[in-house]
Amino acid sequence: MQGLKRFYVRAEIKDGEVRGMTILYDQATETIMDPIAVVMSSAFVPFPGITGVAQVGPLPKRRVEYGTGIVVSAAGHILTDRQVTDDCSVIVVGGYGDADRLAEDKTADLALIRVYGAPDLVPAALLNDGARGPDVTLIGIADPQSQGGASAISTVAAKLKGEIVEPAPQLGFSGAAVLDGQGRFFGMAELKAPVVAAVGSTNAAPQATVVPLSTIRAFLDEQRLTAASGRPGVDATKSSLVRVICVRK
Repeated sequence: MQGLKRFYVRAEIKDGEVRGMTILYDQATETIMDPIAVVMSSAFVPFPGITGVAQVGPLPKRRVEYGTGIVVSAAGHILTDRQVTDDCSVIVVGGYGDADRLAEDKTADLALIRVYGAPDLVPAALLNDGARGPDVTLIGIADPQSQGGASAISTVAAKLKGEIVEPAPQLGFSGAAVLDGQGRFFGMAELKAPVVAAVGSTNAAPQATVVPLSTIRAFLDEQRLTAASGRPGVDATKSSLVRVICVRK
């Protein structure tokens, strides 16, 4: 305690350097903030990478991971990247609460989650195939660390090279909507975790790919969900996006 505030401190020391964090909150919010403080401190990595140690394979998953979800039904069904929701102890849809994971497609890395009691969700228009071309627009919600803790929806111009999106968007865009040059839904973006095979390096850039609309519709058909009709375009698509938060143990 410090006055009327509770605080939680975590620090680590390495090679004579101390890096740490302090979470300070009012005791009136103790029941809410106590478990959140533990999760936040567990996600804190003071010294990423270990010099002189070779790490081969995918990087370990983050304790708290943020992604983008595409609303596909007014009943609360949301499409997102399977890897974002993998091994989660809790899945939260920003602004709406806890969600259940209903189905997954490991081949296409698609996941279907559902949040209940959200009557204002607007499904994305998924009936018309976008035109295949080099110029696309990604619409997603970047990781809060890259936007000062905010949850703003942003757009990124990119180009397609086969199924690869270049340049790859920032963290948080896994599950983002991909529109063609005419603003029609083309597919969903996925950020693939980099494979590290270098000594002391954990900064390899992720690769972004696109799951085409035909694959998405086939997945939704298996779940007996009818693709929604609606207006194409950036503004309409923004109204159908939500932030997906995964908390891992």
